[in-house]
Amino acid sequence: MAKVTIVGDAVVVTSSLKLEDIKKVKKYRPKALVLMGGEDGKEPVFALGVGGSSINSVGVSFSQETRDEDRLATLTTITTYHGDDIADHIADEYGAALINLKKLEESLPGVISEIDAEKAAIMAGIDVQ
Repeated sequence: MAKVTIVGDAVVVTSSLKLEDIKKVKKYRPKALVLMGGEDGKEPVFALGVGGSSINSVGVSFSQETRDEDRLATLTTITTYHGDDIADHIADEYGAALINLKKLEESLPGVISEIDAEKAAIMAGIDVQ
Protein backbone atom coordinates (compact mmCIF):
# COMPACT_ATOMS: atom_id res chain seq x y z
CA MET A 1 0.00 0.00 0.00
CA ALA A 2 1.14 3.53 -0.69
CA LYS A 3 2.80 5.38 2.15
CA VAL A 4 2.16 9.04 2.93
CA THR A 5 4.84 11.15 4.59
CA ILE A 6 4.19 14.71 5.73
CA VAL A 7 7.09 17.09 6.33
CA GLY A 8 6.10 20.70 6.87
CA ASP A 9 3.78 21.58 4.00
CA ALA A 10 5.08 18.78 1.78
CA VAL A 11 2.96 15.67 1.35
CA VAL A 12 4.87 12.80 -0.23
CA VAL A 13 2.99 9.78 -1.54
CA THR A 14 5.16 6.74 -2.22
CA SER A 15 3.61 3.83 -4.08
CA SER A 16 4.47 0.21 -3.42
CA LEU A 17 5.10 -0.05 -7.18
CA LYS A 18 8.24 0.91 -9.07
CA LEU A 19 7.88 3.83 -11.46
CA GLU A 20 9.39 1.71 -14.25
CA ASP A 21 6.78 -1.00 -13.67
CA ILE A 22 3.95 1.51 -13.95
CA LYS A 23 5.49 2.74 -17.21
CA LYS A 24 5.73 -0.86 -18.42
CA VAL A 25 2.05 -1.48 -17.72
CA LYS A 26 1.16 1.80 -19.42
CA LYS A 27 3.02 0.65 -22.53
CA TYR A 28 1.74 -2.94 -22.73
CA ARG A 29 -1.54 -3.04 -20.75
CA PRO A 30 -2.84 0.53 -20.29
CA LYS A 31 -6.35 -0.67 -19.42
CA ALA A 32 -4.91 -2.38 -16.32
CA LEU A 33 -4.15 1.10 -14.91
CA VAL A 34 -7.85 1.98 -14.82
CA LEU A 35 -10.10 0.91 -11.97
CA MET A 36 -13.59 0.22 -13.26
CA GLY A 37 -16.80 0.64 -11.27
CA GLY A 38 -20.25 2.13 -11.50
CA GLU A 39 -23.50 0.21 -11.81
CA ASP A 40 -22.31 -2.24 -14.44
CA GLY A 41 -18.61 -2.20 -13.53
CA LYS A 42 -17.76 -0.68 -16.90
CA GLU A 43 -17.29 2.93 -15.85
CA PRO A 44 -13.75 4.22 -15.24
CA VAL A 45 -13.63 5.51 -11.66
CA PHE A 46 -9.90 5.90 -10.99
CA ALA A 47 -6.70 5.80 -13.01
CA LEU A 48 -3.00 5.43 -12.31
CA GLY A 49 -0.61 7.34 -14.54
CA VAL A 50 2.91 8.58 -15.03
CA GLY A 51 4.27 11.88 -16.19
CA GLY A 52 2.81 14.28 -13.66
CA SER A 53 2.61 14.62 -9.91
CA SER A 54 -0.99 14.77 -8.83
CA ILE A 55 -3.49 12.97 -6.66
CA ASN A 56 -7.24 13.43 -6.44
CA SER A 57 -10.45 11.42 -6.32
CA VAL A 58 -10.22 10.30 -9.96
CA GLY A 59 -6.56 9.39 -10.20
CA VAL A 60 -2.95 9.61 -9.23
CA SER A 61 0.02 10.32 -11.44
CA PHE A 62 3.64 9.77 -10.52
CA SER A 63 6.63 11.43 -12.16
CA GLN A 64 9.44 10.72 -9.74
CA GLU A 65 10.95 7.73 -8.00
CA THR A 66 12.55 7.23 -4.64
CA ARG A 67 16.29 7.74 -4.52
CA ASP A 68 16.98 4.39 -2.88
CA GLU A 69 17.53 1.08 -4.64
CA ASP A 70 13.79 0.28 -4.63
CA ARG A 71 13.03 3.12 -7.10
CA LEU A 72 9.38 3.30 -6.03
CA ALA A 73 7.01 5.73 -7.71
CA THR A 74 6.60 8.92 -5.70
CA LEU A 75 4.91 12.28 -5.90
CA THR A 76 5.14 15.40 -3.80
CA THR A 77 2.38 17.93 -3.36
CA ILE A 78 1.99 20.90 -1.06
CA THR A 79 -0.78 21.28 1.48
CA THR A 80 -2.23 24.64 2.45
CA TYR A 81 -3.77 23.20 5.60
CA HIS A 82 -2.29 24.66 8.78
CA GLY A 83 -4.58 23.16 11.42
CA ASP A 84 -3.60 20.95 14.30
CA ASP A 85 -4.58 17.55 12.87
CA ILE A 86 -2.79 17.37 9.54
CA ALA A 87 -3.00 13.57 9.39
CA ASP A 88 -6.79 13.67 9.68
CA HIS A 89 -6.96 16.37 7.03
CA ILE A 90 -4.79 14.36 4.62
CA ALA A 91 -6.92 11.25 5.26
CA ASP A 92 -10.04 13.25 4.39
CA GLU A 93 -8.45 14.93 1.38
CA TYR A 94 -6.77 11.89 -0.19
CA GLY A 95 -8.40 8.89 1.49
CA ALA A 96 -10.55 7.83 -1.48
CA ALA A 97 -7.60 8.15 -3.84
CA LEU A 98 -5.36 6.13 -1.53
CA ILE A 99 -7.96 3.36 -1.22
CA ASN A 100 -8.30 3.13 -5.00
CA LEU A 101 -4.53 3.29 -5.46
CA LYS A 102 -4.23 0.35 -3.05
CA LYS A 103 -6.64 -1.68 -5.18
CA LEU A 104 -4.52 -1.06 -8.27
CA GLU A 105 -1.28 -1.74 -6.39
CA GLU A 106 -2.69 -5.13 -5.40
CA SER A 107 -3.73 -6.08 -8.93
CA LEU A 108 -0.74 -4.84 -10.92
CA PRO A 109 2.02 -7.23 -9.76
CA GLY A 110 0.22 -10.07 -11.58
CA VAL A 111 -0.06 -7.94 -14.71
CA ILE A 112 3.64 -7.06 -14.50
CA SER A 113 4.55 -10.75 -14.16
CA GLU A 114 2.46 -11.60 -17.23
CA ILE A 115 4.11 -8.85 -19.25
CA ASP A 116 7.58 -10.00 -18.17
CA ALA A 117 6.79 -13.64 -19.05
CA GLU A 118 5.37 -12.74 -22.45
CA LYS A 119 8.34 -10.54 -23.26
CA ALA A 120 10.78 -13.26 -22.16
CA ALA A 121 9.02 -15.74 -24.47
CA ILE A 122 9.24 -13.30 -27.36
CA MET A 123 12.89 -12.55 -26.64
CA ALA A 124 13.67 -16.29 -26.56
CA GLY A 125 12.37 -16.57 -30.10
CA ILE A 126 14.52 -13.75 -31.47
CA ASP A 127 17.85 -14.78 -32.94
CA VAL A 128 20.27 -11.95 -33.63
CA GLN A 129 23.13 -12.94 -35.93
